[in-house]
Amino acid sequence: MIASLPALPAVFSIGLQRQLAYRWNYLLRALFSAMPLLVSWVFWSAVFQGKETVGPYTLASLLTYYAVLLVVESVSSPADDDFQISREIREGTLNSILLRPLPYGLYRGALFLSGRCAYLVAALLPLALSFFLLSRVLPLQLGSLDLARGIPAVLGSALLQFSLTLCLSLTSFWLLDISALIFLVYSLEFLAGGHVFPLDLLPPALFQVAQLLPFAYEYWFPAATLCGSISHSAWLFGITMQSGWALFFLLLAHFLWKAGLRKYTAAGG
Repeated sequence: MIASLPALPAVFSIGLQRQLAYRWNYLLRALFSAMPLLVSWVFWSAVFQGKETVGPYTLASLLTYYAVLLVVESVSSPADDDFQISREIREGTLNSILLRPLPYGLYRGALFLSGRCAYLVAALLPLALSFFLLSRVLPLQLGSLDLARGIPAVLGSALLQFSLTLCLSLTSFWLLDISALIFLVYSLEFLAGGHVFPLDLLPPALFQVAQLLPFAYEYWFPAATLCGSISHSAWLFGITMQSGWALFFLLLAHFLWKAGLRKYTAAGG
């Protein structure tokens, strides 16, 4: 593995060039990412009618959470990695990769990182412009973000999502089509990850259960940390849980890969 590390910059460079070919797609995604925030503004303005706070949130802090959530999702979410890995296994193109002296997990990790960097390069300026213009209309509080604790949480979210995606994709060694499994996990991420509403608005018992699941540390935890709504002790607990889940899925992916290779047969590729 150590001897193969010098090849990672080349894989990253190739992946970055491939991803930047879709820069207009990234630009459009960044520009239209403000639409869900506008919908949230309309919905939560109605909820806050006659109220100063809902749970621990004011309308300004809640809209800031949704704005930060869009950034976290854009930076840390896999784009098409799961279906790419599945196609490599199903169509036999994995053969050429197996011949290379590079562990498959590191190979896919370099491509995942290049995809996230490509999005930042292509979409950072229009994304920043979109949120600046929105802040003129919506009561966002983007000037008080906790970057010192938020950035490690976002990086941990990216690692967790990559490891979970790798595990799901490697089930292609046994399943002909994994799209149903992927969309099931996406649904769980949407509901239990803090997309619909911040998880700390849940009843205390349900909130404690949600904190034990990996989905909370993909979106809600990094977004809430950036917004500064998490105490230091809760942040330490969250970082520990996030790292533990990421390590668990990486180990699971290792065993799935070893077991899958014993079953894998392909001609051509």
